[in-house]
Amino acid sequence: MDECDLLLEEGASALEVKLSECDRELLLQHLDAVLEANRQLNLTGPTTREEAVVRHTLDSLALLHILGEGALKLADLGSGAGFPGIPIGIVGGFEVHLIESIGKKAAFLRRVVRQLGRGIHAEVHAMRAEERALSEPGCYDVVTARAVTSLPALVELAAPLLRLGGLMLAMKGRPDVGELERGVLAAKAAGMCEVLQHPYELPIAEGGRLIVVYEKRSAPLVRLPRRAGKAQKRPLV
Repeated sequence: MDECDLLLEEGASALEVKLSECDRELLLQHLDAVLEANRQLNLTGPTTREEAVVRHTLDSLALLHILGEGALKLADLGSGAGFPGIPIGIVGGFEVHLIESIGKKAAFLRRVVRQLGRGIHAEVHAMRAEERALSEPGCYDVVTARAVTSLPALVELAAPLLRLGGLMLAMKGRPDVGELERGVLAAKAAGMCEVLQHPYELPIAEGGRLIVVYEKRSAPLVRLPRRAGKAQKRPLV
């Protein structure tokens, strides 16, 4: 094993995630594709390969503490470089739908999915979340988002994509109390309910993170989805 292999193995173990040799190879294949394409596409902030393993791949795998493994259909909003969708798709075995509205990033995701072959069951949708909700409403068990937008906007975007009982997992750094409170209020309007705040620490002293989990409990109080972009510009609360 090289240094990144060891870092990935040890970090996953700290997160209580078991990786096979094939998992490690595919995760690093994805990561290397991201770092190579980053020069042209600005997919992530500038990092070394070792930093990227922790900040992006291991951070994505933290979701498995909540999701486990199984036959889930999952949408990753604003997927960008494919975090968290691709890593959790590889390790968790989920059917992953990567939703990315920027054409160049969506094209990158398609290339990566082809390269990973049978290592992941994934589709790429070059569209906004609102457009996907109009074409396939209520078809997902789980919606994920990492560093995309505010909690009120995320619950609004996720709600029409989710089946009843489905979960929205929002990955945040250190959201302030005001954002969390607005997330609760927006969730109520969208037929969602906050059910869990899961704090966790990344290895190598990268600092604390938070996963906020919402469950779809009922039909929304307002008609969703609204016009594209409105959730971010004029949130429900």
